[in-house]
Amino acid sequence: MKYLIFSDVHGNLEALEAVVVRGKTLGVEFYICLGDIIGYGANPNECIDTVRNLPDCVCVKGNHDAAVVDPSERSFFHSVALEGVLYTEAELTKDNKKFIADLPYVYTTELFIAVHASPYKPESWEYVLDQGGAKRSFGAMQQQVAFIGHSHTPVVFSDDGRAERFLPGDRLKIAKGIRYVVNVGSVGQPRDGNPDASFVVFDDQTLAVEIVRVEYDRKAAAEKILKAGLPPVLAERLLVGY
Repeated sequence: MKYLIFSDVHGNLEALEAVVVRGKTLGVEFYICLGDIIGYGANPNECIDTVRNLPDCVCVKGNHDAAVVDPSERSFFHSVALEGVLYTEAELTKDNKKFIADLPYVYTTELFIAVHASPYKPESWEYVLDQGGAKRSFGAMQQQVAFIGHSHTPVVFSDDGRAERFLPGDRLKIAKGIRYVVNVGSVGQPRDGNPDASFVVFDDQTLAVEIVRVEYDRKAAAEKILKAGLPPVLAERLLVGY
């Protein structure tokens, strides 16, 4: 099966729609959303509706998703992120709030685990930024591969000690006897210096993971953020990828 695995849409409808269009051209059969559908961007309901309407899709909960429906999750949010949460809370329909609240923390198959932050205590929202975080992830995994988001930066950690940025056009072949943590990057708020939406395609027959970057109308998404009265930095980030 060919999976499209994506994360951190953050209310950016233009980016999400571009990813869905590209996915259709790539012949993907199953979608996995790694959470944070909402927060920061101006179109939370539309983004949730788009994810919910994808054929054969599962979604796990991200920290922004959790914070919108549970105020106790907001204690570590900086002021800009909190403004996004409060805007989203006011905008979401009752049905979409329930959808977010009911999301699980993890999705697993025999081969891989999908989680927003880390397989190690998924509900604690740890960032996997280095070999220490990767080691804790490997210790908590029963599967060979973990797909994660959260840091908005595509990177691959392997349990043989390697850590490599996942750049456009890169293709990872899952090797026997090696375990991997694959950060798929962000659809709606990339922070690796490349403003294009990021996701991966995983083929469980060939055991290949491919990073895909997609251009979208960043200016339109940024203008919506400003019009909604959200912090200007959230619009500026879209244009530069930081």
